[in-house]
Amino acid sequence: MAPPSQVVVHPLVLLSVVDHYNRIAKDIPGKRVVGCLLGETYQGRVDVSNSFAVPFEEDPKDPSIWYLDHNFLENMFGMFRKVSAKEKIVGFYSTGPKIKSNDLDVDVLFPKICGAFIISNVINSLFCNHNKCITLT
Repeated sequence: MAPPSQVVVHPLVLLSVVDHYNRIAKDIPGKRVVGCLLGETYQGRVDVSNSFAVPFEEDPKDPSIWYLDHNFLENMFGMFRKVSAKEKIVGFYSTGPKIKSNDLDVDVLFPKICGAFIISNVINSLFCNHNKCITLT
C-alpha cells in the first residue's frame, strides 16, 4: 500500500487521545498510553474519525517487555463495527516524545488484525507509514 498523501484527524480523536493520556499517564514520568485509530481510506486520503484506548503496559526497567491486550482490542473493534461498519482500523497512537522500539513491535501486531495502516505518535504530531512520515499542519 502506498503511503497516504493526506491525513485528516477529526477533533474528537485528538480530544479522546488527550483525555486518555490525562487519565492514565499525566502524573507518572515515562508512562505512555496506546490506542486504536479508526477511520476510512480513499484515494490516498486517510480520515481518522474515531479512536479508543487499549490497555498497554511497559516494564520500566526493561522496555523490551510490554503488554497490549489483544482480546480487548478485538472486542472493542467488533463493537465499533456494529455502530459504524465503514470505519476500519487505520492505525494506532502512542504518546511520548518520540517513536520507541515498542511502537515498531506494535506495528507488527496490528496488521494481523486490520491489514495495512498508519502509525501515529501524538506528542510529535507525526503520522508514519513504516519509513515515510508526514507532519501534520
